[in-house]
This record gives sequence, C-alpha cells and structure tokens, in this order.
Amino acid sequence: MWIVMNKLDVEKGKVAAVTARFQTTKGIESMDGFVRMQVLTDTSDETKDQVVIMTTWRDAASFENWRDSGAYKHAHKKRDDGTSEVKPIVLGNTVTQYEVAIEHGASTDDV
Repeated sequence: MWIVMNKLDVEKGKVAAVTARFQTTKGIESMDGFVRMQVLTDTSDETKDQVVIMTTWRDAASFENWRDSGAYKHAHKKRDDGTSEVKPIVLGNTVTQYEVAIEHGASTDDV
C-alpha cells in the first residue's frame, strides 16, 4: 500500500472553506489502484490551521498513474480568474509519500 499526504497550511479559522472543496471527488475514485481518500483537520495551532488530504493507493505506480492523468490535471487546475475563495487562504503545502511497512486492523472477533 502507498500513502500520499498533502499537508495544507491554512489561514486560521478557514478550515471549513478548504475542506468543502473535498466534499465531492473529481475522478480520483475511478482510478485503478485508488483505495481511499481521507481529509484530516488540525486546529490546535494558535496561528494557523492544517488540512491533510491523505490518499491510499494499491502501490506507488497507481498514484503515479493518477498524477499523470487528465483527471488529476482537471482536479488541480489553477483558478487564475480570481473567483476562488480557497486559493488565498492556503498558505503553503507539503506533499509526502509513504510505503506501508506494517498494517494492523480490528479483529472481526472484537467487533
């Protein structure tokens, strides 16, 4: 499994405006090898908030295929016409990728 985390630093108090963009997907769900997308928020810092878009893939090649796809380009198209309310409130971002080395899940006996 392959995890990709896009960590967005967000202007304090603007998490809802950013997370609203992820209420609907833009083609990622139909990509071969896509497992899930989770949107995480952290509002504990006094100066900024953080939104993390975490996607899980079958393998690195599946993520690379998404990154090279037309659906990715469409989903990440810059809005240079000045109509986006989100663009100015994202202060920066960092993308990190991880291979899942070990995974544990809940036992069906415990559920």
